[in-house]
Amino acid sequence: MQGVWLFLISLAIFFVSSILLYVVYVAMRIAPESGMRPQSFFLPKSFLPSTLLLVGISAALEWALRAAKRDRNAVVRRATLAAFIMGMLFMVIQSEGMYRLIYAASIATSSKNSAYALAFVLALLHALHVAGGVFGLVRVVFQARRDKYDHERFFGLQFCTLYWHFLDLVWVFLIASFLVTGLLVNKG
Repeated sequence: MQGVWLFLISLAIFFVSSILLYVVYVAMRIAPESGMRPQSFFLPKSFLPSTLLLVGISAALEWALRAAKRDRNAVVRRATLAAFIMGMLFMVIQSEGMYRLIYAASIATSSKNSAYALAFVLALLHALHVAGGVFGLVRVVFQARRDKYDHERFFGLQFCTLYWHFLDLVWVFLIASFLVTGLLVNKG
């Protein structure tokens, strides 16, 4: 478990520093030069349902982990399958939001005044880690189907659950930073 925690801590340092740099950059760049107003910044509407799906994945995996510790294999199979389905839906819905960020960045009046490109980069970094998490979900679903998890053997499921909790936390901080960006850029 030490390796798991070191891995998650190193990812947390990466994401926290990236998010802080994003907010600092946006705060420094929104000052209008010579009366020029910065481009408005709005989050894609698909980010709300994708956030709910992400929380749902985490909850389903937690449910599966608790069931595995009690040797309830049928519950583990259902919960891991539900997490996988929500993971696929997350990827589909998130791709629409990513497209909106790319489109908004492409029509920006000035690259200096657009927060969309940087928001896209941060969301893409998160999406790449989600894709890795989906591979973990596939493995967990197959292992659950073969009844490989019980009260003594649940490390793979535990790691996947911790990883998705981490992804939730990072996404909440990303959404918060995007909301702060919107407040800073859209004021006045």
